[in-house]
Amino acid sequence: MNAIALACLVWTVAAYWLAKKAYARKQVVWRSPALTVPVLTIALMLALGISYEQYQTYTHWIVALLGPATVAFAIPIYQYRAVIRRQMVILGAAVVVGMVVGVGSAFVLAHLFHFNEEVTNSLMARSISTPFAIVLADQIHGSATLVSLFTVMTGLVGMIFGDIVLAWGKFRFHLANGAAFGNAAHGFGTFRAGQRHSDKGVIASLTMILAGLFMVLAGPSLVKLIVWLSIL
Repeated sequence: MNAIALACLVWTVAAYWLAKKAYARKQVVWRSPALTVPVLTIALMLALGISYEQYQTYTHWIVALLGPATVAFAIPIYQYRAVIRRQMVILGAAVVVGMVVGVGSAFVLAHLFHFNEEVTNSLMARSISTPFAIVLADQIHGSATLVSLFTVMTGLVGMIFGDIVLAWGKFRFHLANGAAFGNAAHGFGTFRAGQRHSDKGVIASLTMILAGLFMVLAGPSLVKLIVWLSIL
């Protein structure tokens, strides 16, 4: 048994548990477990000379749990099926427009900075929640590791700047605010939308889930279409 790899697993679980407790006492962005745990983990790995290969020897089982988490998304869809029926047109339009813009802008920026194919594909998959993004990345030959990183970064930025953008745009409707947070910032955005108003949180959650389902089903075709249009 690899003692260093085992220590990394214990550290990851313990650090997340402690960070979650600390965040529950005072909910500010910089204390979020999704921010504090990765930063501390990277700092420790650099200080102790631990390679990524050593770190992920046992921690890859944590990533594997994202599979069951994806299936669990069916629960809120069932619970809020009445909301989905009432707002189907708006939610559908928000998901389609948001995903097309997200994937298209990622492709354009990746080519401007001359990223390789794996990084480009990973960026195009980062517009949805992590469990869905990993599935999509596998379908379009991206990297599960990179897409996880890009998705977290997207969520954090969306949560931090979402309030500013929505205030600047003077969007007052709960549906519009919730859809924006769910589309742009995934789980982080859903959490922030729920802090603003319970209705926004519900809409953000549904938008996030529907966007993930849409991209898993239609994402590979959408990516191929964007690549094809770029070479015309």
